[in-house]
Parts: sequence; structure tokens; C-alpha cells
Amino acid sequence: MADEHLRASDAERQQLVDRLRDHAAEGRLTTDELEERSAAAYAASTRGELVALRQDLPETATPRAPTPPPEIVGERIGAVLSNTEQGGHWLVPERLLIKAVLGDCKLDLRQAEIPREVRIEARVRLGNVTIYVPADARVVLTGRSILGDRKVRGQEGGGGPVIRVDADVILGDLTIDVATTGERLKNLLGRGR
Repeated sequence: MADEHLRASDAERQQLVDRLRDHAAEGRLTTDELEERSAAAYAASTRGELVALRQDLPETATPRAPTPPPEIVGERIGAVLSNTEQGGHWLVPERLLIKAVLGDCKLDLRQAEIPREVRIEARVRLGNVTIYVPADARVVLTGRSILGDRKVRGQEGGGGPVIRVDADVILGDLTIDVATTGERLKNLLGRGR
């Protein structure tokens, strides 16, 4: 019991949050409970506070299956007279060129491994490009649109990767969708798309 008064380390806090996610994945905690307990775990000062957050849960949850290695894609993604989708667990390069000509391209970064900063060049002609980004991403959108549209939808978290998108849109649309908190929690639990 004397250990309960000792200061908790960052590693101990993270280990508890990982265990809480496992319990939530098994249905023992709701997403609201997971979010509340995770916030309390990160704010905990002592080991005793961490113990209190897991007191009503079994000692161990079934561990999550190991994540397979990410899919490796090139630095160019194109949709010419076609539709292209890239999503799931993949490794995002630091520089990426997207071309959509008379086609649609969907790029989902929410479950991808993203470097601290990504530069995406998007060239859209008579097509559409939709980029889904994690809730904590900071999006910097530059470029031009002629008889088209380019926009960021959703609220950016700002603590995660910086995603710079230089868009050149003519007769088309480019939309960057920032994930909601609910989508972020589903992805953390492995229940996202």
C-alpha cells in the first residue's frame, strides 16, 4: 500500500490507458467511460490514483491482436478516368502527389502511419479529391481553385501531424475532412473503417 503514494510515471499512465482501451474493446467500458478514465489517467499524480481507475475491472483484458505492418504505397496516387481509394493501415510518405483527372480520389489518413509533417500536392481537373485526416492533425491548405472548390471541414486538434496540402483545382473539388472525436476513439479501439 505504500506504493500508492509514489509518483506515477508517464509509462505507467500510458500502460493503464492501453489496458483501458483493451477493456473498452471487449465491451466493459463505453467510449464515454474510456475517454473519462483516460483523461483521469493522464492527469494522475500517484500510483494510487491509477489503481483506483482500474479497480472495477479484471486484472487483464484479452490483448489486442498485433497490428500488421503498414502497406507501403508510392509517392504518386492517380485517378485518371477512374476512381481511386487509399486507406486502412498504410505508411504515408513525407511527399505525396495526387492527380485526379475526370475521376475521384479518396485518401484516408485516419489509420495510417503519418510522419510529423506531410506535403501533399493535389492536382484536380474535372474531378474530386477527398482527404480524411485524424482529429489531432493541423491542416495547412494553400493553392487555387478555378470554377471549383477547396475546403477543410471539421475542427482541427492541432497537436498531431502537420498536413500541408497545395491544391490546384480546376472544375473540381478538394475537401479535407477532419475526424471527429468519436471517429478517433473508434480508430483507437480498432473499430474504425
